[in-house]
Amino acid sequence: MSSSTQARPGSTPPAALRSVRRVPPSESPLLDPVTLEILETAYLQRCATVDDLRAALPLAPDDFAERVEALCAGGFLAEADGRLDYTSPYTAFIAIGAARAERIVDEAVRTTALMQALPRLIRAWDISEVEDGGQHPLAVNIIHAVSDSGDAWFRHAAAETASRPSLVFPEQGPLLAALRAGHLGELQARVGDGQVRVLLNIDIHPSGELAQRLDQARELGVQFRRSQNTPSWLYVDDSSIVGVPILWGSPAPTRLLAVRTPPVVAAVALVFDELWRAADRWDEPTETWMSILGLMSQGLTDDAIAQRLGLTDRTVRRRIAEAMAELGVTSRFALGMAWQRLSAR
Repeated sequence: MSSSTQARPGSTPPAALRSVRRVPPSESPLLDPVTLEILETAYLQRCATVDDLRAALPLAPDDFAERVEALCAGGFLAEADGRLDYTSPYTAFIAIGAARAERIVDEAVRTTALMQALPRLIRAWDISEVEDGGQHPLAVNIIHAVSDSGDAWFRHAAAETASRPSLVFPEQGPLLAALRAGHLGELQARVGDGQVRVLLNIDIHPSGELAQRLDQARELGVQFRRSQNTPSWLYVDDSSIVGVPILWGSPAPTRLLAVRTPPVVAAVALVFDELWRAADRWDEPTETWMSILGLMSQGLTDDAIAQRLGLTDRTVRRRIAEAMAELGVTSRFALGMAWQRLSAR
């Protein structure tokens, strides 16, 4: 093979190859030992052409061309007129990770965009679907408030059974006002072993009083994460109620629609769950439940764990619930299995 046709990582590819449009990275076709064997051979031999690569294999598969195409789609190879160009596995895997992150962000943007239309859609549904006699097809109230702390909203929401309240704060002012008023701590006290989840805008950088009050709320069990996708103040508890501003984009809970219609509540809760999963964990103290899982694996009861770690029974149960939510399990048996897998790493 002549050196003029051979391209190596870090070198400038020939003009014909520089013009090749690379397909966005794709992982799934690469999870195949036959395809990986082709790539390994290509890296070892640095074959200049597709035909050279086929000849270098001990036994080329019948779908050799499709597998080479998958490697090109994955960003490991580029092919133009039968000639091959190579990308290092480091660069290719970085591109795959970046593409995955971009898809997560895109999905979050799409789901939050749906929220922007919610007040308008509710009004349209309300107008067109009012039944004879004026009975309202949606369970909706309008809540007026005069302070950024959302006192009126939290009084209204207190009438509902709290299960897993979740909130979005796009700006620092309303967040600090709610913390000063004690609303997040009161919510946490109402959910018992559950957790209040609060999503903050990533541009909020706590210091001074705000940092102190966030730490106090964390000690009570409130969870905080940060995200770029916080387009409006929002409250949702998937068992009961949604609070969404009449004017979408409002950073504070002033004029709100309180929606209790179960399908709407469930849909908004799913949107928040997606935002929460994609958000920055913001130094979440996973060790708070890691130590508990270690003692659980030794057969200790909740009471014994609480005594060993100097915690209350309620705190132990809450942190076990946090671990179950984080590891995606629904029973303590499954949690124990998940812990074994973590410990084996």
